[in-house]
Amino acid sequence: VGCGIGGGDFYIASTSQAYVHGIDLSVNMVLLALERAQQQQHTLVSFEIADCTTSEYQPGSYDVIYSRDTLLHIHDKPALFKRFLDMLKPGGRLLISDYCKSGAPPSTEFERYIKQRGYDLHTVHDYGALLEDAGFADVIAEDRTWQFEASLKRELAAAEQQKAAIVAEFSEQDYQDVSSGWAAKLQRVADGEQAWGLFRARKPTC
Repeated sequence: VGCGIGGGDFYIASTSQAYVHGIDLSVNMVLLALERAQQQQHTLVSFEIADCTTSEYQPGSYDVIYSRDTLLHIHDKPALFKRFLDMLKPGGRLLISDYCKSGAPPSTEFERYIKQRGYDLHTVHDYGALLEDAGFADVIAEDRTWQFEASLKRELAAAEQQKAAIVAEFSEQDYQDVSSGWAAKLQRVADGEQAWGLFRARKPTC
């Protein structure tokens, strides 16, 4: 869910030999994913332009549902998680990573950032509780902010090393927008406001 240009889908299909169906709202992203699948002659992946909050899928269709840093855009998470539960086979697994927040009242700046982006953020604990309330079992909610921070630092360092190539292909403004965005996230993490959670759960077998 939120497949983008299909990087995760191709990786899962290649490493597990599982059939993977990716959905995303972005027409451009899905078209690029379809183009990549055709170029690679990948038969284990398919892609669809779809809204996970409204698209209809046969109950019990999937063994696993995976989403990376996408569901922060969806405000009615209780309804979404119940849909996911319905879509999974009995015993099916759910794996989600997502932006979260600390339990402290947000600063004015962080509150403005959340509102401007239209995000729906929860604490790691509360996010896990939403999954349990939806009917999932064996819910594990982990605060992986340290991993998020390390990843941001790596990406920022890589962008700095490749600045000349990025500016040549795009523009100086594009580079500044991306690098300043990563730096701002790192600052929010350092301030203890922004967090990152990893969530695993299972659909009961009965």
